Amino acid sequence: MTTRSALFRLLLWTLLGAVLVVGVVSFYQFRAALRGEIAGNLRFGASTVMQRIDTLVFSHVENMRVWSGLEVMQDIRVDDVDKRLSHVLSDLHAGQGTAYAALLCADGRGRVVAASQPSLIGGQEPSGGAWRPIPGARLGNIAIAETHSADGWGATLRVPVPNAFGQGSIGYLYAVLDWRAIEQLLDEAVDHGSRNLLLVDEHGHVIAASAGVRSHVDVSQLKLDWRLPAHGSVSYVRDGAALGYGTVLVGAAMSAGYQQFEGLGWHIVMMEPTAVSFGPIWRLLWSMLAVLGLTLLASLWISSRLANRIALPIVALTEFTRSFRQRESAMPPLATTHISEVQELHRAYVEMIDALARSREQVVRAGKLAVVGEMAAIMAHEVRTPMGILRSSAQLLQRQPHLGEREHELIGFIFSETERLNRLVTLLLECARPAPPDFRPHDLHAVVDNVIGLLASRADKAGVSLSRNFGEQELIFSCDREQMMQVLLNLVLNALAFVGEQGRVQVLTRVDASVLWICVADDGPGVPEGLRQSIFDPFFSRREGGIGLGLTIVQQIVQVHGGEIMVGESAWGGASFDLRFHVQGQG
Repeated sequence: MTTRSALFRLLLWTLLGAVLVVGVVSFYQFRAALRGEIAGNLRFGASTVMQRIDTLVFSHVENMRVWSGLEVMQDIRVDDVDKRLSHVLSDLHAGQGTAYAALLCADGRGRVVAASQPSLIGGQEPSGGAWRPIPGARLGNIAIAETHSADGWGATLRVPVPNAFGQGSIGYLYAVLDWRAIEQLLDEAVDHGSRNLLLVDEHGHVIAASAGVRSHVDVSQLKLDWRLPAHGSVSYVRDGAALGYGTVLVGAAMSAGYQQFEGLGWHIVMMEPTAVSFGPIWRLLWSMLAVLGLTLLASLWISSRLANRIALPIVALTEFTRSFRQRESAMPPLATTHISEVQELHRAYVEMIDALARSREQVVRAGKLAVVGEMAAIMAHEVRTPMGILRSSAQLLQRQPHLGEREHELIGFIFSETERLNRLVTLLLECARPAPPDFRPHDLHAVVDNVIGLLASRADKAGVSLSRNFGEQELIFSCDREQMMQVLLNLVLNALAFVGEQGRVQVLTRVDASVLWICVADDGPGVPEGLRQSIFDPFFSRREGGIGLGLTIVQQIVQVHGGEIMVGESAWGGASFDLRFHVQGQG
């Protein structure tokens, strides 16, 4: 037996044996690893969605607690004769978007005396299921009733209105939750992918589901007998025939509450069909079998051709792996072989490293936004209480006799600005995921003038020239006015913070074809080239005392409006924040 034939046989059997052993072991290891990874991801996803629902319920509870203490609630005594309470409920309902189906107040006899919808006035108070108190310290006497009808599930919150002139209560404030908001939250969490979500109450009834389940299952009649955790989260494999699926991989999480709110005993179940979860593994198996078949055909030729050159690609691959491990170079070294598979492996490895780096940045950003969301909730709780005190104080001042026109105007400023501050705090709560904007046609120039009017005194005090330059006489733009004002306020305030005395800040608008440009330019120090990508990251701030959230919120609002924001250099050599939106038939 010659050395060549021995090496040939050795390479042949080694290659076949290695392919078989590595393929089988890798298949089972990859399958186990993938199942564990997906199960962990499902548990994490279920816990995250459950936390969002707990946060949403807590915000509703806080709203009820604050609203029940408003002075205007005392109009229940007189059946809301001047309809002031009904107007307040309508304003609160409009300010909360799609969170509530209706807000109403009932007297001690159960008759509705005020409501956000005039058709409800004079009727009877909601009579849903059994009322149970919301568990948690310092939440008041707020109760919830889950309702079940032919239209599906729903929930109503109830809180007694305290008697400001005596003991006990004078009636109840009710908030009928718009259950579509819960379903929309579930839909957004899965983003129409292969996964689906179920919201299950403490009795196992499915009270809400994502669109993938609602489309082919009557959720209102669905009750699960699956294993649900008493605390924390679990994952397992179940038969999903009741939901129109085959075998599914399940991740379930128990409500953990939020702050003082201890939860309602609800669960979130996130599931994914195993055919989808393990699809890559089965494709990998077929790929391995295909590779094995090709190997059987080509092993003779490969072994004979590479017997005398077997070490070359191994050495090249070893050095290549070391270069990536040590991060010595982001580009492949000079090729020492003409084997295309090795070169392709090199390129694929570089692409994988780049993809991992981008994924890591996205995970870090998502983590920061999660911290922002939690911090925003705490801030909202702390800020809304003094805002309520300010508004109540302004109401008392408004009743004082002998007030002049100027005093009434200032009190009006307090009402309007505290209301706008309340909306901005609500927007901050959604920093990690902005709420969908309320698109309506607005005069963009009027929005800019309003922003400049609000900041004019601040600019004059700092000795800064604040101006605007409009390229069109009238510019109607479909947008959310409050969110667009927040964008411009943040950008102009940011510019005022960086320009010195005698500095210049200008807001410019123009329309080029179907592109709307809004530019906030200044003559300050500008933004260095190396910081223009990271300046929108959460908690990145160049100002002393800044928290680094303003530009993050600006970028998110611009993106949900279908636009993009860029940082460049102004004509004066300072910074220029350029907002670009695609419009049709506007200008």
